[in-house]
Amino acid sequence: MRIIPSIIERYVGKYVVTWIIYITIFFCVLSWLIKFMEQLSNIGTGTYTVTVAMYAVSLRIPHNIYVFFPLSALMGTVVSLCMLGSRQELVVMQGAGISKLRIVIATLKFSLPLMIAVMLLAEYVIPRTEAKYDEVRAKTLKGIDLDVGSSGDIWIKEDNKFFHINYAGNNGKVDDIHLFVFDQNTHELLDSAEAKKGTFSQGKWNFENITHKHFRDDKLEIRHVDKEQWNVFITPDKFNALSISPDELSISALWSYVKYLKENKLESKKPEFELYRKIFSPFAIITMICLAAAVAFGSMRSISMSARIVLGVVGGFAFYVSNQLFSPISLVYGFPPLLCVILPSTIFFCCAIWVLTRR
Repeated sequence: MRIIPSIIERYVGKYVVTWIIYITIFFCVLSWLIKFMEQLSNIGTGTYTVTVAMYAVSLRIPHNIYVFFPLSALMGTVVSLCMLGSRQELVVMQGAGISKLRIVIATLKFSLPLMIAVMLLAEYVIPRTEAKYDEVRAKTLKGIDLDVGSSGDIWIKEDNKFFHINYAGNNGKVDDIHLFVFDQNTHELLDSAEAKKGTFSQGKWNFENITHKHFRDDKLEIRHVDKEQWNVFITPDKFNALSISPDELSISALWSYVKYLKENKLESKKPEFELYRKIFSPFAIITMICLAAAVAFGSMRSISMSARIVLGVVGGFAFYVSNQLFSPISLVYGFPPLLCVILPSTIFFCCAIWVLTRR
């Protein structure tokens, strides 16, 4: 008799995971079609063809999987458990001594590999495919030859120095760089410099064709230097973090970026919030699955399966909105980003467990 719970758990887990995968594929295909239709207006511009548009939109599939997976986990769990309930299979399982909580744990156990796969996708695949997407569009639409991971129009602050980089690549090369040095007490501009090119080698930045402008006693001194090293502590791997939205960065890149901001006493709450949100995204998915199970197991015999699905989606949407609202709250009122990330998931998770454990 001990083998029966194992068989039942395996059956429920595989059934739920199958529906999660089906719904994820559905959302990705739907998103691909919508994005492709949006690209039709660009076809014919430069070398942007139908084939290129299809390839570019396909590069965003990993990102779509990451975005839609929490909703897919919610809907997949609601649909699968409601279907099992409509066929009285859940009743039979509970009659065999399998509790509601144990069925949910089986669902989470079989969903765990999917969560890990999505996390690895966000860490190692999505940053590369998103960079490739930008590269393909830049080359075909504008004729700009960008390296994968390149970025531009970057402002950097280090102590009393401000740097502006017009173009930067992860290969350690930068073009069109400006340096502004201010007095730490009076905040007056003391020095400015322009460099045409720069390369990062052996932990140091080497610049070429530099023009210095010194401001001394209402006088302007100008001098030209062929080569020079500047004390810039930022490394090429930080450029993407400075030029793109924090939610598109990997956990390792965000961690490094937040550390850089804190070391230079710059505002770091927004990227810190995104960092914690990515780290605790599995907990958010677990909360989604528990919410879905609470709806499916709820003592609402008079409510149809379609109504339960709608109720589950509404609950998931409420959870999503609460997560989005806590981001500006942490920025405006100065609450710790970690608390603002964990609190909504904890509240909804506790509510779901309370529904599942009560008789």
